[in-house]
Amino acid sequence: MNVAQAVSKRIDELLFKNNMSLYKLGKLSGIPMSTLKNFYNGHTKSPSLAVIYKLADAFEMTILEFLDCPILKNTIELDYI
Repeated sequence: MNVAQAVSKRIDELLFKNNMSLYKLGKLSGIPMSTLKNFYNGHTKSPSLAVIYKLADAFEMTILEFLDCPILKNTIELDYI
């Protein structure tokens, strides 16, 4: 699993937890739907820090809170070993 796939899973988790649609996330974050869809289609291999920041902000959390989940921690550690 690459970082983009892990971010996608984290987004899914937070969308479910916050009862939010991908469309609403796009509106709240200011991230174009095409960019969000690229995560899901596997076209983005490594999301930028700016995108992660916007996602975290839309979920009303810090970047550290957004990244603080087992799937991202394991993926990031494996990518850099």
